Amino acid sequence: MGVDYSQYIPERRERCKYYALCMAGMALTGWLFFDSFIAAALLALFAFPLEKVWLKSRTAARRKELSAQFKDMLFSLSASFQSGRHMKEALEEAKTNMLEVYPASAPINIELDLMLRRMGAGGESDREVLFDFARRSGSEDARNFADVYYTCLTTGGNLCAVVNRTAEVILEKMTIRREIDALMAQKKYEAKLLTAVPFLILMYLKFSSPAYLEQLYTTAMGLCVMAAALGALAIAFFWSGKIMDIEV
Repeated sequence: MGVDYSQYIPERRERCKYYALCMAGMALTGWLFFDSFIAAALLALFAFPLEKVWLKSRTAARRKELSAQFKDMLFSLSASFQSGRHMKEALEEAKTNMLEVYPASAPINIELDLMLRRMGAGGESDREVLFDFARRSGSEDARNFADVYYTCLTTGGNLCAVVNRTAEVILEKMTIRREIDALMAQKKYEAKLLTAVPFLILMYLKFSSPAYLEQLYTTAMGLCVMAAALGALAIAFFWSGKIMDIEV
């Protein structure tokens, strides 16, 4: 069985690192906004529901990495088809080429190794292997490639020309994606900076002028104001992330 890229299952060490950093950050937030170790402990518990957000971001990052590597694999397959090789031979050559570019632990190299084993020892057809990869990857580009490859096999189309065109389309999409990322990079940095500013101000005031914050920590109205401010910051942070998450 191959990897299901629709979900991310972290290793134990990675999960422990997440909980350590997230709980520490949430505890610090509780202490800064409420000056209470009880509030810090309660906010630290938010690390558990926030794990879903973290796993979602890790899943998206892994899919993005696989998509970039899949584009390079397509160019290798195109060159192999031009030389008259069949799919299995093209995949073997692609594996050799990809190992020169990416480490053996890279997703595309793991997938190529799995494909070749399934087509060799497993006796599965190239169509079955490609469609299974497209399903697990969740990549529209992989699904399109599997569809056009099967269509060419059944209709006798020009496989080399189709693969070349598919690679060109994917490259165009990735070029647009990089341009959008470049435009959004500064905005994302500004959003993170604006989110961090209230924390820096609170930390500065707590150490330089603690009396200035006393009313916010010791009265019901002050605690409500701090809770509302923290909630507004959380909403703004997640909202800005959704606004700047543009799909191509």
